[in-house]
Amino acid sequence: MGSIPSEGTKAGCTPAFLFQLGVSMKNIFFTALMLMLLVSCGVGKQSRMVAHRGYWQTEGSHENSISSLKNAIALGVYGSECDVRQTADGVLVLFHNAKLDDGRVVSDMKYAELADYRLPNGERIPTFEEALVAMGDAPRKFKLVIEVKEADVSKIVAMVERYNLEKKVEYIAFGRSHCMDLIAMNKGLRVSYLAGNEKSAWTPKELKEKGFYGLDYSAGLLKSRPEWIKEAHDLGLDVNVWTVNDSVDIDRFFKQGVDKVTTDIPAVYKKKR
Repeated sequence: MGSIPSEGTKAGCTPAFLFQLGVSMKNIFFTALMLMLLVSCGVGKQSRMVAHRGYWQTEGSHENSISSLKNAIALGVYGSECDVRQTADGVLVLFHNAKLDDGRVVSDMKYAELADYRLPNGERIPTFEEALVAMGDAPRKFKLVIEVKEADVSKIVAMVERYNLEKKVEYIAFGRSHCMDLIAMNKGLRVSYLAGNEKSAWTPKELKEKGFYGLDYSAGLLKSRPEWIKEAHDLGLDVNVWTVNDSVDIDRFFKQGVDKVTTDIPAVYKKKR
């Protein structure tokens, strides 16, 4: 007569079967985890693209316009950079150059004098406040990266606070005084320093000591000093690189570990991914 199997060795529940089942479950879990990581990496790279002056390389738009900001929001990238200046009567506007095409200096003009000026796509020069209103439709994680050109930083920060957008903005500037004034407010503002070459740059160590959130350096500068990427991260600093319009270079910078890339071609790179 055959022996009666014990409770632990009933058909289908032998130790060998249980071991194999455990291994299979681990393999399934590991595979699922890896797939999640791969997906998140792809999404992360897309979401860490900053549209330079908005996503304006599309029909009917122009840099630093409300349409370019809305395009960037719709594209689903990390954020949109914009340039902020101040008119003679204290109105904050989005405009890159110090002068209009006709030679008039923006900071010497009252806002009413700018009202009739049209960008190449027909839009008016937008006020900074209009950009903040447009940010109301942006996803929670979308950021407006504010480059301070010539403006009162306290006015900019006060308007951001008025619209409760403190967590949806970051600040950048070439002007050291603008940066230090923002940091001196002691409001935990995310301030990154802009530099185009090593002569004008602060080292990651200097930035950390001065209270910066990160560095925002040109592609040429970070190509010549790639070790600054790791040095910055070791110090807890954020690293952005600008303005990178070659997808091969964008990939290379991401592989080197930069946090964000500012580009004029956010849609092209996103399709490439």
